[in-house]
Amino acid sequence: MKGFCDSGRGMGVGGAVGGVTGALVGLGMPEYVAVRYEGRVKKGGILLSVHSDSSDWTKRAKDILERTGAEDIASSSEASADYAKSDRPMTRTATGSGPRE
Repeated sequence: MKGFCDSGRGMGVGGAVGGVTGALVGLGMPEYVAVRYEGRVKKGGILLSVHSDSSDWTKRAKDILERTGAEDIASSSEASADYAKSDRPMTRTATGSGPRE
């Protein structure tokens, strides 16, 4: 599932479109879907984003949301991360490489 907290991707789009719609479009969501979500939020709805590291966790999150009455549940995948090129903290080893667990 895709999270809303991203590393500044799509900031130009967000400024042009504005509000929730701009943020969602900047994260790669189609504009017509983002507009629908923003409309629901303006009417008092809650928009929840969950990031999961595997399809098993995504399924569990979707199951919980369905059981608790959530509507319009959707998920999308992200590109796999290359930890060597990310800002994720690395473990301190003799060579100084490898992801921290």
